[in-house]
Amino acid sequence: MITAILGGLLGFAMVFLIALPRYIGGRRLAAAKATPFHTIADGTRWLPCHTTTCGHMTTRHEPTDDGAWRCTGAGCGHITKGEQ
Repeated sequence: MITAILGGLLGFAMVFLIALPRYIGGRRLAAAKATPFHTIADGTRWLPCHTTTCGHMTTRHEPTDDGAWRCTGAGCGHITKGEQ
């Protein structure tokens, strides 16, 4: 019987200590801001970019008028021609 009482008191103390910062005005995390939505052009492909600017990562390539794809990586803009 004493084990049950001590276990209950210990459990209550643990819950109280965990919840204590909430009751004494602990800092709350700011709500996450929504990221802006960007539309993606029809025919866009995700291809590996073989330039050092993009670091060989798969980046978004948008179609051009002559049937190629332009890399939209940060500062890249190279053109990929042919099927991949």
